[in-house]
Amino acid sequence: MTLIEIHKNLFLEECSRLTKLVFDCLQKLEKTPTDLDAIERMVNAADVIRGGAKFLEDMDLELNAKMLIELFKGTQDMRDRKKELEMMTSVFRGLVNKTHSRQVLPGPKDAPKFRG
Repeated sequence: MTLIEIHKNLFLEECSRLTKLVFDCLQKLEKTPTDLDAIERMVNAADVIRGGAKFLEDMDLELNAKMLIELFKGTQDMRDRKKELEMMTSVFRGLVNKTHSRQVLPGPKDAPKFRG
């Protein structure tokens, strides 16, 4: 396995994990729209996703992460952005399914595993 394949696997795993985190935060914000910690975690995760998606050349994931950042960075109360919250929840539900269904590139069994 080449070094680039190892890095791609790491980015795939990280983007998959963070996409799920964003989706979980969006769902939580539907119930508690003023949870500033959840908003901050979600925006920070989306920023990391955007960088990983750029490396993986996944324009769909990159653009959706960028949109989430632009919509919610600095937001204090999600009730002010109810339609956007519903839209991004739907988008990230689809992205979770997409990123979790990707095949990780095969590699040696003794290759180091990333644990985040």
